[in-house]
Amino acid sequence: MQITAEAMNVSTSAVKITMRNIREAGKLTTGAHGVNAPDMCYLDAARILIAQIIEDSPGRRAPVHVEEIGALPWANPAYDEIEEPFKISALLPDADTGTFEQALAALLRVFAECRDTEAFEEAGMRLHDGRFQLPQCRVEIFPRDQAARISMGRMHYDFFRLARAKDWTPDSDERFRLGAQRISFVNQEVIARIAEGFEEGEG
Repeated sequence: MQITAEAMNVSTSAVKITMRNIREAGKLTTGAHGVNAPDMCYLDAARILIAQIIEDSPGRRAPVHVEEIGALPWANPAYDEIEEPFKISALLPDADTGTFEQALAALLRVFAECRDTEAFEEAGMRLHDGRFQLPQCRVEIFPRDQAARISMGRMHYDFFRLARAKDWTPDSDERFRLGAQRISFVNQEVIARIAEGFEEGEG
């Protein structure tokens, strides 16, 4: 909870409320409380992150964000055929990426469990002073368009529901409609900080 709050630069109380609302909707791992409480899994963290990306304080809207955005299907699976070592299927062959929340959970797992792999090292950069610059990645959510994207290196995972041609209008397409276009996103630093929580045993 605290690590997510630090990563998202929001209050711990805001994340606590988000977690409570998602849990009450049956979207988080449940069990005993206190020291016997079950560990948070990657999917739990992904769902909390989705709600917090869209709003700093989503409150009771948090479960709605998870249900609407988290369940978006992977729309470009053929793209996974690209020969690229720094991608989810290469680093985590057992990971499911069929929905946005599953792919985001897998991305968190990559940053928690695959840091010592050659692919992760080569996707990042070792600086002159010895520090390691994380591989670039970006998690984008387009709330109005009910769409999301995960970019990691050359890989781009798009998530949206295909619209029927007869339902298309200029206002339903960000390329043509008027007004400001809304996008919420986080970068690799946020993903890495949350992933560290699993390494430290907070997950």
